[in-house]
Amino acid sequence: MAITRRDVLGRSAAGLVLASAGGGLSWMSAAEAQARGAAPRTLTAGEAAWIGGLGEAIAPPARAAGLVHYLDHHLAVPPADSLLVLRYLDVAPPYLDFYRPALASLARLNGAAPPPAGDPRWAAILAGLAGPDPAGWQGPPAGFFLFALRLDAIDIAYGTKAGFARLGVDYLGHIEPETDW
Repeated sequence: MAITRRDVLGRSAAGLVLASAGGGLSWMSAAEAQARGAAPRTLTAGEAAWIGGLGEAIAPPARAAGLVHYLDHHLAVPPADSLLVLRYLDVAPPYLDFYRPALASLARLNGAAPPPAGDPRWAAILAGLAGPDPAGWQGPPAGFFLFALRLDAIDIAYGTKAGFARLGVDYLGHIEPETDW
């Protein structure tokens, strides 16, 4: 089946990502891509591990909700179609040039693999990102990187009907979304 640009735009606007699972490309939600173990198409395995770890440290259901695949997909689409918060913060595209140096700095300063979820080292890592740039940091300002990633992590973890349910809050959207992502 041929995938047209129109298909990509329409489905990405509906919150679906094009992910590789089981040897073929399929449209699925970011959470489904995470659950099926789909490999990121834009991010390296190390970058994906750091994004997943940071997302989990910031908003605990973010990894399972598909933060890695959400970012991976929206880093690959044209900037005008991206739903990443960077677009609204007037960061110049390509957005991968924002994330890649920051993730490389995290790996260089804290180890190639991020700590496991719930590890007490996450508190120090997040505190280091929230203050002045750590010594040896390269890339966007660490605090701005954390701010942008935090907004996307919270959006994917709690910005859906399921996220509102996790918080015990009634979803009262002004306009009902076409999909649940």
